[in-house]
Amino acid sequence: MKKILLFSMIIVLSSCIKQQPFSNDWDVVLKTDRDGSVLKGSKKDLINAIRNGQDLKIGWGAKREDLSIEHLSSPIWLAILSEKEVMAHLDPQVLSNIDWDSLNVNYKDSDKLQQEWRVVLSTKSNFDAVWYDKKADTLIRRWPQKHIMTWFAKGPVEKNAVPLFNKS
Repeated sequence: MKKILLFSMIIVLSSCIKQQPFSNDWDVVLKTDRDGSVLKGSKKDLINAIRNGQDLKIGWGAKREDLSIEHLSSPIWLAILSEKEVMAHLDPQVLSNIDWDSLNVNYKDSDKLQQEWRVVLSTKSNFDAVWYDKKADTLIRRWPQKHIMTWFAKGPVEKNAVPLFNKS
């Protein structure tokens, strides 16, 4: 009888405790301006998310008087540099055409199908893009830039993640 009463009390008490549901949402963990200054979140939160193995996305864009463009991409390779900064490589993309008057996109220029756009970027808001011709094995253009960048992590970030080089 005591075991049944104890078991019943444990069930009642555990049902009264409010549990935090796991969030599967994408949250901004870091947003930097064009100079790399933190606007929202922190580089430490981003580093913790990487060390925890969380999925990440990076967003950036540009706006002029006559047009704007926003990008969102998942990195294919990440590195934490001296436990302070993060660099990311994006998946190479085949070049396409944008008709800015009609806002249509296409692959009409078949020569561009052999060309890739490759990017490496960092939490200092450095963004180095290259256009590369795979068939000719040549660099077409290099375009270093600075952008406002937003780094997203899926789910809540656990603090104080252990560095990946630690033995523990």
